[in-house]
Amino acid sequence: MKKILCPTDFSKTAAKALEYAILIARQSGGHLTLLHVVHLPIVDTSETALVASELLGEQMKDAEVRLTNLCREIEERHGANQSGTFTCDFILKEALLTDIAEHLTKTSGYDLIVMGTTGGGNALEELLIGSNAEAVMEQVKCPVLSIPSTSVHPRINKIIYASDYAADDLATLREVLEFAGMFGASVEVVHVLKEGRSGSDRKARFLQDMEQAFPGAPIRFEEIVSKHRTDGIKEYYNASGADMVAILRREKGFLRELFSQSLAEKMTYQAEVPLLVLKGRK
Repeated sequence: MKKILCPTDFSKTAAKALEYAILIARQSGGHLTLLHVVHLPIVDTSETALVASELLGEQMKDAEVRLTNLCREIEERHGANQSGTFTCDFILKEALLTDIAEHLTKTSGYDLIVMGTTGGGNALEELLIGSNAEAVMEQVKCPVLSIPSTSVHPRINKIIYASDYAADDLATLREVLEFAGMFGASVEVVHVLKEGRSGSDRKARFLQDMEQAFPGAPIRFEEIVSKHRTDGIKEYYNASGADMVAILRREKGFLRELFSQSLAEKMTYQAEVPLLVLKGRK
């Protein structure tokens, strides 16, 4: 992951995400771009348009100063833009976050987005970035790492991958292992079996395929029982001392979009653990 995009609205939630983005940029020797967007509502009179234009200009100037200071701080504290280290810059746009994030990942080679998320019921000043995490995940094709506002110091020593024994789990697990390898982190593959169900046949096939695909890899497997997948994953996360949960988010078909909410969506909304969401195909 050589080009990292980190949206910021200068809130505490965004600052938490930036800490993770810096950690990943340092480990990968990649390029980190801070992104701030300004979006004003459409106005319908010349008088309000003038006021909106003046307000936009003020917001852009203020944001440019703050982004410049953030980049300077990253240079001074973390050695960015110095020989042999990662690089850092910023982008300031009048746009919708989802639109510019999709554009940059498509056209400028950004292969990871790191952003804060707050879930529901949080303070108003924390919602600009936090409430956009789910929308960005829906829009972009690259992995998105969402960091909750309650996160402590960034650390990536152990990653949980939530599996449902699907064939495309193996391709996604390969991405997770590559990401974990940058930090020397271990990966624990966890499947949540609902109470009263048996998954022994699927489990055996999946374990065999996983062992053939990743011989000698630092992977541990665990099957746990819980009424709800989100509860099971979070309980295992807390008990295992893991630092991050990785999840495959498949593109929705029409019926699935109408009648279900994926594990990735539920966990993003609840915003309780660092969550690496990788995109699958329909």
